[in-house]
Amino acid sequence: MHSEWILNQIEALEIKKKINLLDFASGNGRNCIPLANKNIIVTAVDKDQEKLNKYKNLKNINAICFDLESNEKWPLVKEYYDVIIVINYLHRPKINKLINLLKKDGFLFYETFSEGNEKYGSPQNPNFLLKEGELLEIFGKKLLPVSFYEGILNYGKITIKQRACFKKGAL
Repeated sequence: MHSEWILNQIEALEIKKKINLLDFASGNGRNCIPLANKNIIVTAVDKDQEKLNKYKNLKNINAICFDLESNEKWPLVKEYYDVIIVINYLHRPKINKLINLLKKDGFLFYETFSEGNEKYGSPQNPNFLLKEGELLEIFGKKLLPVSFYEGILNYGKITIKQRACFKKGAL
């Protein structure tokens, strides 16, 4: 299921021009497909070519098969993206690299699982669970926090998540 929060946040931006959006760890395309249908130019990056094959030929989607956790040079262009979305993905060693991919005045929307989620399902591994306030700690020094939520979400299944929106610009 797509992230209704992400789609609503991007719609609320009321963007008048074509934008370049990066769907970081895009998986089955549950978020990038509806965004591409809104005339947004999407770069979808995932390590699973089979998943990318489901939507790589759709209009407005540039699919890149790449393991974001590898030590290879990222195939993503610095300061290119107006919007970056990351949903249900966490790899701390390279998370700060996202900042360099955003254009000035660009937005980063991040939503993933937090500590406490292990009581309700996966992920349960602490390596994939944010610590309290961690998104603010990681991005809040270099990006302007616009919104932040941490707690229980229930969309038919209870999860513990953090959601944050950051803007790149002068702090």
